[in-house]
Formats: sequence, structure tokens, C-alpha cells
Amino acid sequence: MDRLAVLSRHLTSSAMAEVEPAGATAALDFEPRAMAAVLCHDNVELRTAIWDFLAQDPIYEPNHYLSLMDQRELTLQRLKHFVAQRFFSVKDYMNNPRKFMASLESLFYADYSLAIKAGVHFTLCGGTICKLGTKKHHDAYLDRMDTLDLTGSFGMTELGHGSNVMGIETTATYDPVRKEFIVHSPVHESGKAWIGGTAQHGKLCAVFAQLTVNGKWEGPHVFMVRIRDDNLQVCPGVRIVDHGPKMGLNGVDNGMVWFDHVRVPREAMLDVFASVDDAGVYHSPIGSISQRFGTMVSGLTTGRLLIGQGGIDSMKIGVTTAVRYGCQRAQFGDKIIMDYLTHQARLFPVLATTYALHVAMGALKDMVDRRDPADAKAIHIVSSGLKAAATWCKVKALQDCRECCGGFGFSSANKIGVYATDTNIDTTFEGDNTVMMQQVARGLLDDKAAATAPPPLPAGLDVPPSGTSLPRLRALLAFRERALVARIAGAMAAAARAAAAMGGKAAAANAATAAFEARLDLVVALGWANVERYALDAFAAFADRQEVRLGGPLRLLATLYGLNAVEKDAAFFLASGAVSSEGLEAVKAAARSIYGQLAANRGRLALLLCDGFGQPEKLIATPISTDWHAVGRP
Repeated sequence: MDRLAVLSRHLTSSAMAEVEPAGATAALDFEPRAMAAVLCHDNVELRTAIWDFLAQDPIYEPNHYLSLMDQRELTLQRLKHFVAQRFFSVKDYMNNPRKFMASLESLFYADYSLAIKAGVHFTLCGGTICKLGTKKHHDAYLDRMDTLDLTGSFGMTELGHGSNVMGIETTATYDPVRKEFIVHSPVHESGKAWIGGTAQHGKLCAVFAQLTVNGKWEGPHVFMVRIRDDNLQVCPGVRIVDHGPKMGLNGVDNGMVWFDHVRVPREAMLDVFASVDDAGVYHSPIGSISQRFGTMVSGLTTGRLLIGQGGIDSMKIGVTTAVRYGCQRAQFGDKIIMDYLTHQARLFPVLATTYALHVAMGALKDMVDRRDPADAKAIHIVSSGLKAAATWCKVKALQDCRECCGGFGFSSANKIGVYATDTNIDTTFEGDNTVMMQQVARGLLDDKAAATAPPPLPAGLDVPPSGTSLPRLRALLAFRERALVARIAGAMAAAARAAAAMGGKAAAANAATAAFEARLDLVVALGWANVERYALDAFAAFADRQEVRLGGPLRLLATLYGLNAVEKDAAFFLASGAVSSEGLEAVKAAARSIYGQLAANRGRLALLLCDGFGQPEKLIATPISTDWHAVGRP
């Protein structure tokens, strides 16, 4: 089916029907269906089929009056309805990753609790089996997971260890006599914590535990452990505690799990990278424990991509609602609130950021699709940074969108507040964002970085109007990233040299680590610099590939994204000499000019760009995004 025809079924002109192109924005006019087609460039028919199903089945209608237990039960029933349609299989995690991700991403628009419960089951548990298991594990578990006969969870985080996975305390000791692993929680803090899908419904858990074979520690490995039987009775030796009500996402049953010498068969260990043979001998092609564990977890990036995309899609919903409302709502006469600069300055950077991060995420997915081993490091850096940036930006964006809708934004019926609370956890699961940004920086600060000299100031960047052009903005962001790499790497190298003279290589390594940790503020700033540079480069390149009618609006938003990045980090650019005070004023003036183009003619261009996301209208429609005048009418 033609992509435009498919997408048109989900695009309405309710917000645009009475607005005609006028003035400067007429040259930027475009067909939203065409924009949606280039933004959503994979599995369009599948996404549309899922959205149609979600819109038509009454079980997915919002219900904000449920108790905690009823929310959990509704989420489970919604998942069962979805799974029964057989839109995808957990095996697509291996065989068709884009189909797998598209299926789960489609759920974001119906119910975030549903999306996360499905993600825990299919991505975290099922994906781990796919990636780290072998044929015997695939045969034993995957078909039953596809039908929800075997509901899964993911046991990595512990009460005492979140980000430090190498330090987890759950143990798995091999018993060569009975050919079993004994999974055990030796101390209270070794209990698995915040495990989604565990408090009520989980039957199978992918448990990370420290393996010991023949008295030798081999590091963390993954074991498939039954925590409930087929009748949902907790298994012997397993203790489960409910985390209870949460700030949001209450359709997901998070729980804590402890193991008291629970025995599992030798085949329960996922063994694609390491195994214990029938004679009780441990084998692995990767000799180093740290490298082996790094190899294990490096392949589990799909969840990180899904969480990042969920943050971006939440921003789409929020900014679309707020922009549509702002272009209808008049105050102090006939002047709509979108005509006020302060309103524009809160919403239009969100619109630009949402587009930029969506395009950047698409570029990352394309990189993952290539399956080129040479891309492994880049995938780790970009996925870590984009996940953090998307979810952090989403928190602020939804708050701004909520405020721009006044009291209406606080209503659950208008969705913004629901997404704000349900998705807030994204900043700390699938990797704490601050730690994610540190991982970005560590990836950039390799051996070559140690010899990096501070980059020269880019010539002519601060000469208006060229200093606010898209190529110059890209150069500014690239300069910032290189300058921060040089600054941190230089401090680490200096500390290492001084320590080496006194205590050798070990002292040098410790000193370099201490220098890194002494400037974690700069480290996180480098993470942001990398993400914003990557996103702007990807966005600009994407805009250049489109036909003229789409390229113009996209370049306008890319420019606004770059201007906003410079203005947010004005302190760096001023202190480094890359931008003068006059140049900063030019940046602000250029942003205001773009605001004016987006807001002209009752926000026509901004509305078109919101429609251009190609979202399912039946699922995102709210009282204030359609006709706020009708709220409360009999």
C-alpha cells in the first residue's frame, strides 16, 4: 500500500481546516502526509494496523479512575489482547529488529504502562534469551513467551547495585554432582529490585548472578529462573515483595526478588559467550571477565533505543496538544496565546528538539541495522547519549507543554500529565542518565584523545548573520565537543604523567580516573555536546536529502535546534571566545525570527509540523487539542 495513503488515514486537518497560507510562511507550506512519510520510513503498514486495532478495541480506551490493582489487571488484559493479534514475535528481535521495535513503539500511543510491560517481557527478558541464549533456550522459551504462557522479567538491578552491574551480589554456584546451578541472594541488599512484571504476573526471570565454577569466580552471567509456576504460585526458595504504588506507571507490577539456594539445571545458563560442559568445566572464547561481561551487555541495546524513542514520542504528543491548543485559545481580546513571544519561546524549541531527536534516533537505528562490527563503539556512544538526552528533554518539554495549557494541561484527559508521570522513570531505567552521559564521554576519551590539542576557534563564526546559519551552528557544536574532549583528556593525561613518575602504571591509571571523576560536571557536559552535535548533523543531512517543500521547513527547525543549543550553553561559548556578546544577541534574534515564521497566520507552519509527525489521531486526540470550547458541554 502507498505510504502516503496509509499515513493519511491517521492525519486529520482539524487544526488546519480554516487556516490559509499567507505571508512569508507560504513558501514553507507542505503536505503533512509527505512529511510523515519521510519521518516514519519503516514498517508503516504494521504501525498503521496496530494503531487501527488499538483505536477500535474498547479495552484501550483511557480509564483514569482505577485502583492500583485494577490498573495492573487492565494492563495485563490489554497486553493479552495485543499479543493475540500476532502482529510480531519475540523472534523478530533477532530476525527483523525494525519490525520488533516498530511493534512495541506503536504501543506508546495507547498506554505507556502497556508499552513498558510489553517491553520488559519481549525486549528485556525475551531479547536477552534471543541475544545471549542458544537454540536450546530459544526452543524452550520463545514460543511460550509469544503467547504469554510464560511471562518474563529481567533481574539485573539489586537493592545495593544499580549502575554497578559488575558488583551485583546474587550468586550462582555450580554443583557438579547434580549438574545444577544454585542461585542465591547472600545478603538482603542482593535482592533484585524494581523488577518490572514481577510483583504479580511474572513466571520466568532472566537473573544476572556472579558465577562460580569449581571454586573459581567467572563474573556475571545470566540464568533463566522460574519464580512462579504455571498457576502463578511463587516457587520454593523464591521470595517476592511488591514495590507498591509509584509516582506513575502503576499498570506495571514492579517487585523485589530474593533467592534462597534455588536450584536450576545446567541448561538454564544462557551460553552463547560462555558455558559449563557436562563434565563441569567452564568454557569461554573471551578470557577477560570484564571484556566478557561487556560483550554480553553491549548487544542489549534495543531496550535503550525503545526508551529513547518513547521519550521522543511522548514529546510529540505533548507539543502537538500544546501547539494546537495555543493556536485556538485567545486571551485579552482576539489575540491567540501563540502570538505571544513567551509562549513561542517555550513551545517551538520543544518542536525543534523533537524533530531533531527523532531524526537522530532514525540515523542510529540505520547504523544498528547495518550490523557492522566496526560500528559497535559508535552505537554504544550514540545510544547511551540519545537515550539520556531524549528522556531528559522529555521531562522538561512535557512540563513546558503542561504549563502552556494552563489548568487544562493538568487534566488527565489531555494526556500531557499522564505521560509526564508515567514516563518520568525513563531517566533512570535502562541506564541512569547521568551515568549514560559518562559512558558517552568515556567512549570519546580514548587513547587518541589524550594527545588531542585544544581546537582553534572556527573562523568567522561570530559574524552575523553567518554566525547563525546552519553550517556555522554545526561548526560551533563540533568545536565545543572537541574542546571539551581536549580539556578533559588533557587533565587526565597530566594527572597520569605526574603519578607515573612516582608509582608506575597502576598509579597513573588511578590518577587518570581520579581526574575524570574530579570533573564529572565537564564529563556530563561533553555527553550533551556529543549528542547535540550528532543530532544537528543528522538533522541537517536529513533535511538536505528531502525535496524542496520538505527541506525548507526541516532546515528551519534544524537551525532553531542549533540556535537553542548555543543559547543554552552560552557560558561555554562566551568563555571560549567562540561567540561574543554581540554574537549571542544575534543568536537570540535569529531564534525570535524563526518563532515568528512558525507562529504566523495563527500558527499555520507550527501546526503543519505537528501534523507532520504522522501520529495516530484517534489515539492522541484530546479535548483541548480538538475543541477546547466544548469542554464540559452537556
